Amino acid sequence: MNQSLIRAWLLFITMIALVGTSAVDTVAQTAAPGGTVRITVLDPTGGRLVSAQVTLVDPAGIERTVAVNVSGVAVFDGLAPGTYQARATAEGFSTVRMPLVVKRGENQTTMRLAIAGVEQTINVQGESPAQRRDNGFTQTLTADEIDALSDDPDEMADQLAELAGPGAQIYVDGFRGGRLPPKAQIQQIRFHSNSYSAEYHDAGMVRVEVITRPGTAGFRGQFNTGFGPGALNSKNAFATEKGDERLNRYAINFQGPIVKGRTSLSIAVDGNASYTSKTIVAASPTGDVFGQVRQPTDGLSTSVRIVHQISENNQLRAEYARRSNSRDNLGVGDFDLPSRAFGIESGADTLRVLNTRLVGKVFSELKIEWSNQHNDTTSASALPAIRVLDAFTSGGAGQSGTRVTRQFQVEQDFDFALGRRHTLRGGVALESGWWDSTNRSNSNGAYIFSSLADYNAGKPSTYTRRIGDPTVAYSMLKAGWYLQDDIRLTKSFSVGLGVRQEAQTQVNDKWNVAPRAAFTWNVDKTTVVRGGYGLFYDWYDSNLYEQTLRVDGTHQVDLVVTNPGFPGVEGGGISLPPSVIRSASLTQPLVQQASAGFERPLTPWMGLKADYMWTRASDALRSINVNAPGNGVRPDPLVGNVTEIQSTGRRASDRLTVNLNLRAPKQRITSNVSYQLQSVRNYADNATSLPSNSLDPDADWGPSAQDVRHRLVLSFNAPLFFGIRAGINLQAWSATPYTITTGRDDNGDTVFNDRPAGIGRNSARGAAQFNGTMRFTKSVTLGGAPAGVPGRPGGPPPGAGGDIRQDSGEAGGSARRRMDVYAQLSNPFNYVNDNPFVGNQLSKFFGQATAAGPARRVEVGLSLSF
Repeated sequence: MNQSLIRAWLLFITMIALVGTSAVDTVAQTAAPGGTVRITVLDPTGGRLVSAQVTLVDPAGIERTVAVNVSGVAVFDGLAPGTYQARATAEGFSTVRMPLVVKRGENQTTMRLAIAGVEQTINVQGESPAQRRDNGFTQTLTADEIDALSDDPDEMADQLAELAGPGAQIYVDGFRGGRLPPKAQIQQIRFHSNSYSAEYHDAGMVRVEVITRPGTAGFRGQFNTGFGPGALNSKNAFATEKGDERLNRYAINFQGPIVKGRTSLSIAVDGNASYTSKTIVAASPTGDVFGQVRQPTDGLSTSVRIVHQISENNQLRAEYARRSNSRDNLGVGDFDLPSRAFGIESGADTLRVLNTRLVGKVFSELKIEWSNQHNDTTSASALPAIRVLDAFTSGGAGQSGTRVTRQFQVEQDFDFALGRRHTLRGGVALESGWWDSTNRSNSNGAYIFSSLADYNAGKPSTYTRRIGDPTVAYSMLKAGWYLQDDIRLTKSFSVGLGVRQEAQTQVNDKWNVAPRAAFTWNVDKTTVVRGGYGLFYDWYDSNLYEQTLRVDGTHQVDLVVTNPGFPGVEGGGISLPPSVIRSASLTQPLVQQASAGFERPLTPWMGLKADYMWTRASDALRSINVNAPGNGVRPDPLVGNVTEIQSTGRRASDRLTVNLNLRAPKQRITSNVSYQLQSVRNYADNATSLPSNSLDPDADWGPSAQDVRHRLVLSFNAPLFFGIRAGINLQAWSATPYTITTGRDDNGDTVFNDRPAGIGRNSARGAAQFNGTMRFTKSVTLGGAPAGVPGRPGGPPPGAGGDIRQDSGEAGGSARRRMDVYAQLSNPFNYVNDNPFVGNQLSKFFGQATAAGPARRVEVGLSLSF
């Protein structure tokens, strides 16, 4: 880490100390007549349990129960001084009890609830109600908002990613990735952003945290099915008729106790046998081509989860999941004709184990994951590809082979308090992987023509083919450790300081120290200001490393012939020496991130949040042809193109986000409006993209392909009439950029991304996009009011709604039998989302879109809860 970064970090720490001193001097604590108690209820990870209830028992034995507000805080006013007993409850979490001494004025404390019986004793501390372990912003979905999501786990993951924004990562019970559980087994979903905790590897992204519910209360289950008849869908704007489409989805899950109050079992099975259609718009020698191709998908997923209470303060969760999937006619669409089709058969087995326990006053969390995945690729045709740039592509896909991935991950974290002011968390993580791959690409060769005129004249610009043995086997190891200290300097000001160290094989730099700091300042009872600065490191991806092993000049090489004969290569042209891919001496890409923001309620039912994030990345991975010709002469005449992956890239991002959150719990109405203004610049959109001129690669600095300047997200969930509930999620965003090219290889580097003079990379813009979903649900009780529904027997009182889904009550009885009938519309307004746009000046489609996103699609279905 260079000295300038160290100085920047020390300066930031000094600023925090100065701001903290100012806050201590200027913020006065206002005393109220009698006593006021504010109790913040958290889950084991520090997230707000906004559907919890807190009960206070006064010295006379009189109880008073209050539901927490949208911030997870229960407020009790007008209390006489004395010793009270506090009790916090939430469905699926252990009840926590503790004594509470109430004094005149403001009293504040925090109660942390453990999952399913792992009880935790919390000392009474004067924490700010806004205090969170990592000083980040958190938003939690209500039960109604979760119900409005799709029943298909893959589609639900897409919806959560859209709500969270670019770069979001989904975690299930603390594990990253994997398939989402059924909605019936989801207890909580929350979005966590701007985190500077040293326990996190990634920078800038939003963590979507999904927590599953235990099954200790009694057996319950759900069956649901969805059907999307193509006849109800709208026609794609680039299709001459409706496409051949159909959705068939089914799922069943149940959970319950094996040993009541001690061991529970959850089982889920879901399948999907569907097909969509992809449009083809191309220009061939005989005229324009318009068509569609059916793309079928067949998938089956199963999972089994066991939760066992080893002792009062020791819990074990184990889950095994298997996923198999088959997709056909991939690679077809846009300019690619049906002969380009290929199929993928994939499968994955995953075992996850989570152990949480209390050892004295230390909270321990151990996570272990093992996965085994395989992908088999088969092309429909073995013919060489014929690619006329931005006109049509025919011939075979040239893809085949098998890739097997085995990964093992283990992570150990510890939480403990040090005195009244320090909360510490530390841990270590290890991730190892083994890969065996026989994947082939461009194995049949490809002719590239700059234009239809060149094709008609039989004059290809280049012929390329990858030859040799593609078999590679390798391993990769990643490791890290961290220490985080959250310090409460005053009742209104806290600081989080942390450091993380990471290293991995295949990267020369082994000392990647990442200090981080953040603060939370309660300016007053309603306004909270948060900020932070930190360093993060990115990993060297296994797919990149695999390419350097495969195309190394020994296993495989790329053959390149310029101006070849056609249809036989031997008819002419100049053959370059073999081309290879290699890596330079790499370092882990470094990311600096800083942010500042605030949140405050505007009314009892509406809150405002705004933040600005500054991100700068250096040592980013990018590719450069280090043997590109200069004035027609290559530095090394004994080799052809040498694509070298280097740590010389940069990335810059600035983002302003404003969020308006509305909650009317008694009416069960929720809404969220988010606007984002951002700018993202880089040298290349991925690590394998070559610059337009490898002799001057920095000339490609410009907008990223993800440079969406404006993004607006709206969600709305409310009851309508006749018991029908509406869940609406809409997104609109401004145009993405694309690059204008000449369509020819002007500099002789055999890459067709040359730009006209004076035109920068990604300087043109396409069209704005608008999409979303609408879901309408009608619930019908079968034999009684379903327990757990607010305002009904067995459920929380009206207004207690929040992030914990409570659609099942105690074991037995008919109250939990329910049928939900729904209709879901994707792209409900049938907006034509033109994309992508053609930037090739030689193409007849120059400046036009040749495809559009899916038109309106309709899905109907039902679920039976029992």
